[in-house]
Amino acid sequence: MMAEGSLSLSELMERIGKTLKEGFPGPCWIMAEILELHVNQRGHCYMELIEKSRDRDAILARARATIWASKYSMLRPYFETTTDMELKSGIKMLCKGTVEFHVQYGLSINITDIDPVYTLGDLARKKLEVIRKLREGGVMDMNKELPFPVVPQRIAVISSETAAGYGDFMDSVNSNSQGYCFYTRLYPAVMQGDDAPASMIGALDAVFDDPDRFDCVVIIRGGGSRADLECFNNYDLAYYISQFPIPVITGIGHERDESVADMVASQGLKTPTAVAEFLVDQLLAFEFRLSAFRETLSSQVSRTVQLQGMLLERLAGDLSHISGRYLQKKEEWLHQSDLAVQKGTGIFLAREKDHLSLLETRNGLVNPENVLRRGYSMTLHNGKAITGTEGIGPGDILETRLHRGRVISNVEKITKNHGKGNN
Repeated sequence: MMAEGSLSLSELMERIGKTLKEGFPGPCWIMAEILELHVNQRGHCYMELIEKSRDRDAILARARATIWASKYSMLRPYFETTTDMELKSGIKMLCKGTVEFHVQYGLSINITDIDPVYTLGDLARKKLEVIRKLREGGVMDMNKELPFPVVPQRIAVISSETAAGYGDFMDSVNSNSQGYCFYTRLYPAVMQGDDAPASMIGALDAVFDDPDRFDCVVIIRGGGSRADLECFNNYDLAYYISQFPIPVITGIGHERDESVADMVASQGLKTPTAVAEFLVDQLLAFEFRLSAFRETLSSQVSRTVQLQGMLLERLAGDLSHISGRYLQKKEEWLHQSDLAVQKGTGIFLAREKDHLSLLETRNGLVNPENVLRRGYSMTLHNGKAITGTEGIGPGDILETRLHRGRVISNVEKITKNHGKGNN
């Protein structure tokens, strides 16, 4: 027996359905995130919608939703064309729908319209939130502030090996019109989807751990939809790029928007080909600077040589003039010295001549001939003049010279005189 006031399950569900229909008599706009999305063979789209808390990312609510094939065939192309994103899990959307309740299948939302502007706004909000966190962390411009290499030739490339953008980059680098040589090494990574940020961070780690020293890191892919490129707005990836110790260049193949990765990289370029052209331009600019430096150096050397030549000519003229004046002064000094020498020599010779005359006179006075002429005589023993009896004995022959003639005598007796002076 049923207790009074009790309801069967079907009755309960019918009442709930009636209450929901009275509470939501018409369609309403609902903000939700797609957790799962599945399209069956008939073209009907079945989704599971959720709402997350903003602080802890916890699920606050969950509901099933349906877009029937007739609507889905129009809503999906419109959404993807407007947002340049695929309608898939992880997308936040603002959808219009009616609340449906079936006693057997429960609550469901029948979606009849989607506002793509809301989705774009949500993505923009997320991007701005990432940028705000990077700025508050003080890392937004850290990679940009690294000195860019003057000659970037050793390049670490992060890309998918099969990506068309990677092929375009390598063709442009290896066949550049200037003939510059580059050394490149590929670090493969997933370049789209939920796994892309972690994969690219792993590739950056591999570059950092590589014993080879690279001049810069290039992150490239060959374009894609907005959803494909959304991974480049990831906070963790952007934070890692901003603090990477080597300059990072991005070329992820988009023309209409700038990702956060572009904003924090040392150089954010649009395409892989643009990255290759940028690297070639750096080497070309370096070559131009070298040429300009060479021309400046050559000009300065020529100018210096010219100035020094003029200086040498002036110094040579000054030296000739100074040396001429010096030699003239020396010549005058030598002439004066010669005159002084001549005068001094004349005086000296005259003085010496007078002195010689005096000596001659004195010598004449003491000349033996003159002495003999005055009545004196000179006695010689063995040819030597004697003044005493020393060394003379009886029988010795003595020669006495007179003014006129000589006397030879034989010594018979010697008498010694003991007076003053002579013996």
